[in-house]
Amino acid sequence: MNKLRGFWIRFLGFFAGRRVEEEFNAELAAHLALAIEDGEHAGLTPEEARRRALVQLGGAEQTRQAHREQRTLPWFETFCQDVRFGLRTMANSPGFTAVAVLTLAVGIGANSAVFSVAEAALLRSWPARDPGRIVRLVSRTPQGESVNLSYADYRDLAAQSHSFDEVLVCDRRGKDLNVDGGTLAVLDDVVSRNYFSVLGREPRVGRNFSAAANGSPEVIVSETLWRRAFHADPSLVGRQVVLTRRAYTVIGIAPPGFRGLQRGIPTDLWLPVDAESSPAELADRKFRGFEMLGRLRNGVTLEQAQVELATIAARLAASYPEADKAQTIGLISERARLREAMVPTLLLMATVGLVLLICCANVAGMLLARAEKRRKEMAMRLALGAGRLRLVRQLLTESLLLAFAASALGLLLAFGILRLQPALMPPAQFELGLDLRLDPAALAFTTAVSLFAVLVFGLVPAIQSARTGVLPALKADEQTGRRLLRRFTLRDALVVAEIALSTVLLTVTGLLLRSLMASQRMNLGFDSHRRLYFFDLAPGIAGYDLTRSAQFLREAETRIAATPGVVHAAIARRVLLSDSGGGSNLRVSIPGLELPQEQQSVPIKLNAVDEGYFATVGTRILEGRAFNGADTAASTRVAAISETMARRYWPGQSAIGHEIEAAGKDSWQIVAVVEDAKINNIHEGPEPYIYFPFAQSPTVWGTLIVETTGGSAAMTARLRQEIQALDPNVPIEVRNMDYLMEQAFWSERMSAGFASVVSALGLLLGAIGLYVVVAAVVSRRSREIGIRMALGAARRDVLRMVLFRGLRLGVVGALIGILPSLAVARQMASMIYGVSRYDPLTYAGSALFIAVVALAATWLPARRAASLDPMESLRAE
Repeated sequence: MNKLRGFWIRFLGFFAGRRVEEEFNAELAAHLALAIEDGEHAGLTPEEARRRALVQLGGAEQTRQAHREQRTLPWFETFCQDVRFGLRTMANSPGFTAVAVLTLAVGIGANSAVFSVAEAALLRSWPARDPGRIVRLVSRTPQGESVNLSYADYRDLAAQSHSFDEVLVCDRRGKDLNVDGGTLAVLDDVVSRNYFSVLGREPRVGRNFSAAANGSPEVIVSETLWRRAFHADPSLVGRQVVLTRRAYTVIGIAPPGFRGLQRGIPTDLWLPVDAESSPAELADRKFRGFEMLGRLRNGVTLEQAQVELATIAARLAASYPEADKAQTIGLISERARLREAMVPTLLLMATVGLVLLICCANVAGMLLARAEKRRKEMAMRLALGAGRLRLVRQLLTESLLLAFAASALGLLLAFGILRLQPALMPPAQFELGLDLRLDPAALAFTTAVSLFAVLVFGLVPAIQSARTGVLPALKADEQTGRRLLRRFTLRDALVVAEIALSTVLLTVTGLLLRSLMASQRMNLGFDSHRRLYFFDLAPGIAGYDLTRSAQFLREAETRIAATPGVVHAAIARRVLLSDSGGGSNLRVSIPGLELPQEQQSVPIKLNAVDEGYFATVGTRILEGRAFNGADTAASTRVAAISETMARRYWPGQSAIGHEIEAAGKDSWQIVAVVEDAKINNIHEGPEPYIYFPFAQSPTVWGTLIVETTGGSAAMTARLRQEIQALDPNVPIEVRNMDYLMEQAFWSERMSAGFASVVSALGLLLGAIGLYVVVAAVVSRRSREIGIRMALGAARRDVLRMVLFRGLRLGVVGALIGILPSLAVARQMASMIYGVSRYDPLTYAGSALFIAVVALAATWLPARRAASLDPMESLRAE
């Protein structure tokens, strides 16, 4: 009977509520529900109880009229009502609002900042008009590698191709700019004269390069350099500047924001390639140092252009078999470039996306806790006629307001994060950095992230609140809530999800840190712990010819070697792991070696060093002898090769005494086999490498490598003075071993540091979520805990009970997080070195750390539960 009566009360409460104005105040709602119940107790039928309740509240006709007026309101006005009510609700709970907004702002701001980095580094189109028609042309080797092309190839392609409007080439160089009485190192691109016209960019001031040289050397200056070095002087165009002891006329200032074609390494100057390179260099088909881009003609498809390029490549191979016989020419479209960039972009965004999900789970948990306190309010609204869908819309509006405030704060946070870029860049002689900005793409992404956050953290709590039972809530029946707290609730599920996501982040961080430690222990092929200084000298810039340059470097080495505190000194053409690019290579023929596709030679990277090089840098000689003073230009030509080259081309025998032919004309006798050394980066695989004596292969520049007993600024200054005493006009750039190592490990350290920050943030948010859940349980179950203690339960038992609940959630979350961690680690295989992506120590350490954090997050609520006074708890009830 009581069940039937309760059913009718709920049914009539719902029926009456559907007929009334939703915006009645809470007091009126309570009177309505209680009046219906009183009528039932007085013996009235349910219908009579409903009529009397409506009459008592002002009459049924007036109620119906109010309801009809409410239904005629336009949707925009009801939305405005929801917004006003949401703002009042946020103002009435400033603590809740602040914590929710800050939590979401962290997730949204981090995602916006990282998206801006990914967009600038990987996704941004070519800085050109109609970038979809810009394609990159590359030379492909039989091994499948894509390399640049020669200037001679450019001239042939420009003359023979009909698929492109125009084709451009560029090559990165460096110069010294005389400004304000000093010297500033700048990066310049030597480019074809149609460079800016192909890209569709017009200078800010001045003009582009003319179609043909007109006598005086010309230069176009970037807007950044114009402001930094020339203080935005509008009269700079038409004046001359001195670049590496040569005068150039400034003919234009590049358009604002144009930084060249290399991402992360902005260009300072642009010079015509035909004025900067010798005719012999431009005609050399073996020098493939030029990047080539073309603009497709309207109506020409990628397939048609590729077919034409294949025809031209075959024609060049037939005409120039020595240089182009094994060469094919392909193109990389904008769509293909973006497709290649999607995997690293998704990996990067997935990392911070996990933080956003943790933030959303935290806020969702807070909203669920708040919903428990608003159960009576929701019940009153339902009793007054508000539909459950209407309640969901109201609560989603409140969530939308939170997300809007968090987005605004998150954009400020993202702007601050992007401003940290200069402090995070690796050491370099030139300015480095991506063009980071919160552009429309970043703003659109932030908007999408905010809407996603609303759905994630707002929808489930809104539906949960709308399902509130009317009469139990109005009668303050807390038994249902208490029963729910004794089982696995939705808030527990959110905390488990947070901990699982934190486990993924922590595992990724552990793998990257272990990889970094393994990389720092690997053998680099030289001693990275020595106190080495590298003095980059360029006598050729000071007007020295090849013979005088070699003589200057020899004299500088002799002078430095005699300086007190110097252990070793040596000369090298380039320094391993330096920032001078991939290094030069030479076409080498090996007698008796059969090559694929009728190749006559193979490209092998080289270095030119003197007799003290291997002893100075610590590279071991495995077989044969080091170079010595007898290896002069007039003596037999000799060479040292790497261990990998010896095993590959002379397997099972000694390479000492064999000869190789370099550049198609000179024969060199192998006198030494040395250990493999890292040439360009620390994670490259071993490859063939050749060392020539510097005396037999001199250059107009070189690096003086000096090992000292101490590493002080005074020693560096003294060594510089010794070199400048020979000729102060020779440019000098100084680096040390710490500089090279910091540059070599920068990428790995940044990845590990980024993952560490993100995982620490996710773990902190997960710990806060766990603390809030356990603290809420302790607060809601204080009466039960008081009864347990009054009946004899010890404080340690209560402490153990609460700690076990938190630890259980942490362990369940950690176990669930292992599977996605394995999947993420599989995708990160290319970023992990020297450690298995299934490393058991990392996974076990992550799970153990999660358990420790779970205990720490639960400790305070557990102590509070154990310190409850049973009498006070029962008296409060």
